[in-house]
Amino acid sequence: MSETIQLAVCGLHMRGFSLNHQLTDLNAEFVSVANTAPVYKLYAIPTFPEKPGLVRCEEGGSSIEVEIFSLTYEALGKFLSMIPSPLGLGKIVLSDETSVIGFICEPYALSDATDITSFRGWRYYRSSLK
Repeated sequence: MSETIQLAVCGLHMRGFSLNHQLTDLNAEFVSVANTAPVYKLYAIPTFPEKPGLVRCEEGGSSIEVEIFSLTYEALGKFLSMIPSPLGLGKIVLSDETSVIGFICEPYALSDATDITSFRGWRYYRSSLK
């Protein structure tokens, strides 16, 4: 049996969104909904399609909803190769003070982005646009 690792996703890879298949195609399994520690900001990056950018901040942060998936290390490597700049993977601190691998965003992408932290999650932000 292959060893697995947990991955936090906060946008298009969540269940019900357009890129979730990239995880399910790699046999990733949904584990739970969680929240980050209250030290993050969430931005809507104006790409096509629009995507979220999660950034750790020194002040003004909030807890952001994420979904946790479990996948093998081999699958994580394949998944990483699909992630376009300005996004990447790094350590994300959850509200229970544990750390998992999760999506992070390079700061250069924020100059044209909209701060959507007040929605506390990509799903809530997208629902507000309907």
